Amino acid sequence: MKNLIILLFSIIFISSCSEDSLQESSQNQDTAQLDDNVDDNVDDNVDDNVDDNGCVEEGNNICGCMEMDAINYDPLATLDDGSCQYYSGDLNVVWSKQIAGAGELWSVRSVSDGGFILACGGAGECENGTFQNPCEYHGQLVRLDANGDIVWNQIYEKSSGIYHARETSDGGFIAAGYYECLNSMDCYPDMYILKTDSDGNIEWDIVEASGNNNNDWARDAIQTQDGNYVVTGTWNDDGWNSKAALRKYNTNGELMWAKNFSSSDANEAYEILETDEGDIVFAGYSGTQHGFYKWFMVKTDADGNQIWKKANKSTGDAILYALTKSPDGGYAAAGFCNSWRSNFITKRNPNNGNNVWTECIIGESNVGGIYDMTPAIGGGYYIIDERSYLTKIDDSGEVVFTYHVQDANLSVIQLDNGDIVVGGGGAFLDGGYGGLPNLIRLSFSNPSTASK
Repeated sequence: MKNLIILLFSIIFISSCSEDSLQESSQNQDTAQLDDNVDDNVDDNVDDNVDDNGCVEEGNNICGCMEMDAINYDPLATLDDGSCQYYSGDLNVVWSKQIAGAGELWSVRSVSDGGFILACGGAGECENGTFQNPCEYHGQLVRLDANGDIVWNQIYEKSSGIYHARETSDGGFIAAGYYECLNSMDCYPDMYILKTDSDGNIEWDIVEASGNNNNDWARDAIQTQDGNYVVTGTWNDDGWNSKAALRKYNTNGELMWAKNFSSSDANEAYEILETDEGDIVFAGYSGTQHGFYKWFMVKTDADGNQIWKKANKSTGDAILYALTKSPDGGYAAAGFCNSWRSNFITKRNPNNGNNVWTECIIGESNVGGIYDMTPAIGGGYYIIDERSYLTKIDDSGEVVFTYHVQDANLSVIQLDNGDIVVGGGGAFLDGGYGGLPNLIRLSFSNPSTASK
């Protein structure tokens, strides 16, 4: 009996030891598998977080070019990966388009899908038009894809020309221009504001006139942070004299408020922007009907109440056609100085409108006045002038390089990948209608990786 009891205890002990061994073995296997998984995950994460230049992204760090003067500067980068590229003196044409069936191209702006919206004037066919019996022209919007091919082309018979069009949050467009009746010596232009859907179909449009024998224009329109629309241009409600106009419309096209601004007898606003704080800034000119023009810039709050106003003659007559935000929060503007013969650029303090720097570039063969400008990736600005010269300036207003394009002098934008698109028709902004609009996409070729 005693031997039997000993035998049973031995069996139980051996069995218990076996179970412990199995559990330990299983745990060891699980641990080994976990180690393998950890190793695999570490390797995978390292591979996933290494960019093409060998830069390892860890935590919140992002690899990229951190040199602000590089053409591929990445403002989000926290680790420099050595990929910075600098302009080497060459631009190549990706594509060049002549838009058949379109009038004079006055502006080109980017669309969220990578395409473009063109604002045009002078659409229509005409033969043997005279001053007493003028031809009938209309405003036009042309939607292009990323390759510059036409998606749709819409003509708006209640307008005579459209100066600017910009995409809205619903995928449609807000546009500003003018309407001028025909066959009357007493017919003068009126403001024209247009809201379309994504296909260019009219959702609403407005013709506003200050009165007979008065010149009124809508020059630019933007959607504001509250979803409504602000328009600027010219309002001539007292006959010979004119004021810079500021109007706000709701999403149904109903007028919310109207403000006018002046610093002399004749005043006009050409381009407008909204600040990050919701304030409004516009730029244009102030002078007399016969010249003596000063550049003109006004900042208001969201309700159109003036914060500051600046007007300065600079060197000779001066006009601002283009306006944009600067990376440091100020405002840069460009246009004409020296009585329309020279390129004019200025940067203003956002708090009071005071001068940061101003340049009137006189005596150069490649200048004739600037029609448009846009911030450059990495700092500085691109400008396009009357003589179809694309110029990059740095944050101090100094010229970095100049490149001549063919008959594209009215509009310039830079795309997210660094490419530059210029457009125009070789005609004056306020001159007669030119030839077919030209649109050119440019890319930097063989950029240098050597630091400047």
